[in-house]
Amino acid sequence: MIRALFPLPIFLLPGGVTRLRIFEPRYLSMVKHVLKNNCGFVLCVYQKDTIHNVPKRGAYVNIVDFNQDESGQLLIDVVAECLVNIEEVWVDADNLRQGRVARIESPLWNIDENNDEGIDEHLREALKRVHAANPELSALYPSKQYSDPVWVASRWLEILPVSIKQKENTLHLQHFEQIRDFLHTLINPN
Repeated sequence: MIRALFPLPIFLLPGGVTRLRIFEPRYLSMVKHVLKNNCGFVLCVYQKDTIHNVPKRGAYVNIVDFNQDESGQLLIDVVAECLVNIEEVWVDADNLRQGRVARIESPLWNIDENNDEGIDEHLREALKRVHAANPELSALYPSKQYSDPVWVASRWLEILPVSIKQKENTLHLQHFEQIRDFLHTLINPN
């Protein structure tokens, strides 16, 4: 499928929600097209050294809410439906990046059903505390899935203050246990 591409310094995984401020005419036009045609667009990490600053992977997102800020600029909340591979990038007449994208069907990380690799209580409870202390972030997630280890790990990866490169490297890990161990190096229970 062909979709608009929106490169920003944001790392978003399936189930993740973020709020975007839309003010450039090309992106206002993109939002109008997306809403009119009931489709999504691809939010991808801005990469300085690639063609049109677009990486090979992004998050296919849908608009779930919109509003205006105090200065009248458009705010949209988007939720990531899935990750996609990005191919054949070009810039259209409105100076909007477009690309042919294909849904990535494989799971983020493999969880061994015979092994208890679920998220531990510490990471779950710590994320609950982060949401409680940050009402604006918490409000983006009306239905929190604290019992889903991949959801908990994904939300941590999105908000942790580490480089986007480090976050992207976690997508190359095969097993959920590796993600859990990585998170424990950053979120110490002590």
